[in-house]
Amino acid sequence: MKKEKIKNILTIVVTLVLLITVIGISYAAFNYSSVGQKLNTITTGAISMNYIESSNVISINNALPTTDNTGKKRLNTGEYFDFTVKSSIKGNTDINYEIAAKEESGNTFSGKNIKFYLTKVNSDGTEIEAMPPKTYSEDTTSNIYTGRPSDMMSLFVGNLNQQGNTEIKYRLRLWVDESYNPQSDNGGLVYKVKVNVYGQTSDTVAEVEDTYCKDNGFNTLSDCMLVMNNHETSVETAKQNITNKGTPDFSKTATTDEGLFMAEDDEGASYYYRGAVKNNYVSFAGFIWRIIRRNGDGSVRMIYSGTTTSDTGTATTIGNSAFNEKYWDPTYVGYKYNEKFSLHENNTQTGYDWFTNTTKYNFGTGYTFNESTKKFVLTGTIKQLTWKDNHDEIVSNNLYSCLNTECNVIYKVMSYINDKTMIVKPISYSSDTYADAVTNNTNSTMKNTLDVWYKNNLIDYASYLADETFCNDRSIASGSGYLLSPNTIYGAYERLYNNKIPSIKCINSSDSFSLTNINAKLDYPIGIITADEEMMAGSIYDTVNNTYYLYNGIDNWTMSPSIVNSYDSRPLVWYNRAGTLTPWRSVPGLNGVRPLINLRSDVQITKGDGTALNPFTIG
Repeated sequence: MKKEKIKNILTIVVTLVLLITVIGISYAAFNYSSVGQKLNTITTGAISMNYIESSNVISINNALPTTDNTGKKRLNTGEYFDFTVKSSIKGNTDINYEIAAKEESGNTFSGKNIKFYLTKVNSDGTEIEAMPPKTYSEDTTSNIYTGRPSDMMSLFVGNLNQQGNTEIKYRLRLWVDESYNPQSDNGGLVYKVKVNVYGQTSDTVAEVEDTYCKDNGFNTLSDCMLVMNNHETSVETAKQNITNKGTPDFSKTATTDEGLFMAEDDEGASYYYRGAVKNNYVSFAGFIWRIIRRNGDGSVRMIYSGTTTSDTGTATTIGNSAFNEKYWDPTYVGYKYNEKFSLHENNTQTGYDWFTNTTKYNFGTGYTFNESTKKFVLTGTIKQLTWKDNHDEIVSNNLYSCLNTECNVIYKVMSYINDKTMIVKPISYSSDTYADAVTNNTNSTMKNTLDVWYKNNLIDYASYLADETFCNDRSIASGSGYLLSPNTIYGAYERLYNNKIPSIKCINSSDSFSLTNINAKLDYPIGIITADEEMMAGSIYDTVNNTYYLYNGIDNWTMSPSIVNSYDSRPLVWYNRAGTLTPWRSVPGLNGVRPLINLRSDVQITKGDGTALNPFTIG
C-alpha cells in the first residue's frame, strides 16, 4: 500500500503556463490598442501605460504539493514570472490598475488546489509581499473596472501616481497547494491561467463610484462609513443593524470582509471594521489611511497606510523605532514614563535565563552603585565563569553578576534550576511605587518619533483632527507594576492572551493620553493602535492572518503593555508580528510605526467611496 502511494505522488504532472494579456478598460479614458504582445501599450492623449512582460514564463512539470514557505522562495527558471507596470504621466491624472487572473478553458486540474503569490520587486532585488498565498477563487463582487469580467480572481489593485515616470515590477509564483492529496489521479493534469491588467484614470473612476452617500445627504465621513455597506436610509438604522450583528468570536482570525461591529468605548457606542475590509480607505493630508472605527463621540479613528492604496510592507509605516530605548524598569512600558528611582533588592527570587550557559561571564563577590552613572559595578573577587561548568561555585558563594562588570540591574545568584536557568534576586535602581511608575513626565522614544513626524507632516491639518484618547493601558492583572520580581502582568495580557476579550475602554486616567488630560497630556493628537483594536480588526495570538485589512507583512508596534518579565528584567509590549498579535516584544526592539489620528465628526467627504481605487477624500 505504501509503495502504491509513492508511485502515485511521483507520477502526478501539473503544468502551469502563464499567458499574458493587457486589456485597457474604461472607454472614457483609454483606447484599447494591442493584445498578447511582449510590450502592450494603452494610450490616450497625454496618458500612457505600458505593461512589459519578461521572457521567462512559469512552466512546472511533474509538480508536487508544496508548502507556502517553500513556494514563496522559488527562484529557479520556470518557477516565477516577472512583469512590469509602467506609466509616463504628463498631466494631473493618476492611473489606477488591477492585476487579475482568469482560468483558461480545458484545464484538467482545479485552481482551488493552486496557490498564487504576488510580490513587488525592488530595484535591489528584494521583494515585498503584494498578495499573500491564495488559491484561485473568482471575485464576482470586485468588478471595479467598467468591462472587467466578474469571473476572475483579483490579485492586486494599484496606482501609478503623478510623480512623472512610474515603474513597478511584480513577480508571480504558482504552486500546488500542500493540502492537495494526489492519490486519486493518475498524473498528467494541466492547469493554465491568463493574467490580465486593467487600467483607468482616477477621473474615470469617479464615473463608476458608489455615490450613495452624496446622493442621500450623508456628507460626513462619520455618517457615510455607517450607511455605505448596506445603503441604509438613516444613520440610526445603520447603527441598529450593526448592533444586531452581536459580538464576533475573537478567538478566531477574521479572514473575510465582516464589515462593521459595535462595541462600547469611553464615550459611547463605537463602530469598528473587522476582517478583509475593502471600503475603509481615506485620502487625507497627502497620505492614505485605513479607518479603524468610528469613536463613541462620532470622530473617526484612522491608521497610516502609506502614500498610495497599493502600498504594503515598510511603505505603510513611517519607519522603525524602539518603543523605549531604556528597559530596566516597568515604567518604560509607558508612552510617557517617570524615573523616580531608588535602590531595591527584591526579596522575591525569580528564575533568570537571559544568557548562554557555555559563555564566560563576569561574576563577583560584591557590588557598588555609581550615583553619577546610575549603574551597578561588580567588586571584590571577579572571575569569568560559565554557568554550565561553574554553577556549583557560583551558587555556593551567592555571587553577583549582570553578565558584564557594569549594568543597570545586577543579580545575586541564589540557586540552580538547570543548565540554562539560575534562581536570582534582582537588585535595581528603580521605581518606588506603582503610582511613581505610571506618572507621565518624560516622553518615550515612540512618542518622540510620532511627534516629530506630526510636526513635519500634519501640523497644518490640525483643524481636521479631534482630541481623542490613545490608551497606554498599564492596569495590573497581577504583580506590582513597579518591582522586577515577580512578573507584572498587565490588563491587555489578561484580556487578549488568556481570555480573548478585547476592550476599547481605558481604565486609568494616567493611561488615557490626550491633549486635555493633565495626567496623561499629549503635545499633538497622534498615537498608535492598541492591541485590543488589533484583535477587534481580526488578529489573534499565535495565528497568522494575512488577509485582514491591517496586514502589511512586517512587524508593527501597538501601544499596549504586556508583561514585565522577571526572567530577564525586561518590559514587554504587544506588537503585530507580520499578521500575528504577539505579547513578547522587548521595548528597545525595533518595529514599524503606523501613526493613528482621529478626524472630527463633522469632517466632510469631497469625493470617493472608500475603495482602494477611489478612497474617501478629505479636504
